[in-house]
Amino acid sequence: MQTNDALQQHANYDADDYAYLTAKGWTDAEILARWNAEAKSGTGPCRWQTDSARSKLAAVTGRR
Repeated sequence: MQTNDALQQHANYDADDYAYLTAKGWTDAEILARWNAEAKSGTGPCRWQTDSARSKLAAVTGRR
């Protein structure tokens, strides 16, 4: 999976979040728009740290 520079440098970038969103069919432009909106509202990056979040991530991407 290749991440473009604008996304990797984004304050809300998280490799797991990017993997999850792309696996769900989101384009880089859609992800950038979402992360921009989240950052503007003060929401930080999704870190996928809880057990339920890790299970959801694994089910969609195979990442643990």
